Amino acid sequence: MNNLDWQHWQYFLHIAQAGSLNRAADALGVSQPTLSRHLHTLEQQLGQTLFDRSTQGLSPTRFGQSLIEEAEQMRTSAQRLERLAAGQDQAVTGRVRLSANEPIALHYLPRILPDFMDDNPALSVEVEVTNKATSLDKRDADIAIRMFPPQQPDLIARHLFDIPLGFFASARYFARHGNPTSADALLTHRLLGYDRDKQFENGAADLGWSIRNEDFYFRTDSMSLHLEMACHGGGIVGTHKQLATSLGLLPVEVEITLPSLPLYLCCHRDVKHNRRIRLLMDFLADRLDCF
Repeated sequence: MNNLDWQHWQYFLHIAQAGSLNRAADALGVSQPTLSRHLHTLEQQLGQTLFDRSTQGLSPTRFGQSLIEEAEQMRTSAQRLERLAAGQDQAVTGRVRLSANEPIALHYLPRILPDFMDDNPALSVEVEVTNKATSLDKRDADIAIRMFPPQQPDLIARHLFDIPLGFFASARYFARHGNPTSADALLTHRLLGYDRDKQFENGAADLGWSIRNEDFYFRTDSMSLHLEMACHGGGIVGTHKQLATSLGLLPVEVEITLPSLPLYLCCHRDVKHNRRIRLLMDFLADRLDCF
């Protein structure tokens, strides 16, 4: 019992959350036999079974359930210890990991990151492209570029600027379908919407529109595909004004004022003194702009 490996407990928590060895193995990036072997070792050391097996997957036994809360506290402490250690690192070698959504990653960062890499050749830059909020607590990223103010008290956020939004389409689309001149007319056009992501639904509700994702003729959660479709005459997209103009898209002439999108740089307070993270944070704050 005194030689229990912390990795066993990490795997135990992932299995409990996933409800299946295969799903947990995929999330951890390990093979299913490796994960099964760790679980078997932990159960042997504890002398009790942690999960009930069934055709529906794995569910914690009463004994296993009684250990989850303490194991989660261990994981939280381990993550904080890792952040605190990283926060004291003053080296400008190694890696720094940045999280950004598709438009920022594909259209903003490529214009500026080469300069950062030239100035810091010993520093490896990793970019996670995701339209979901990356966990800074778990160090899935060191820095996150976000379009909403963080609510977590442990995060440090720097508001850089606001991005004006609007509706845009290509000249090809307007030639075939016309340019709507009212909000009601806009809703009859081929709007490029989201699939599972509810951000358009929620934004529309704020404007007094009753529109659901199912109402769109074209749906995808990929913002990059929205832009590509719009550029090739696929429909009308709601996006960054300066970005749309740079891609040759034309504004939809409707009397609708979309709220601007705030852009924040975020990191965890435990790593704010890490030199690598601070270098990239300061660079992004200085060089990121709204075109």
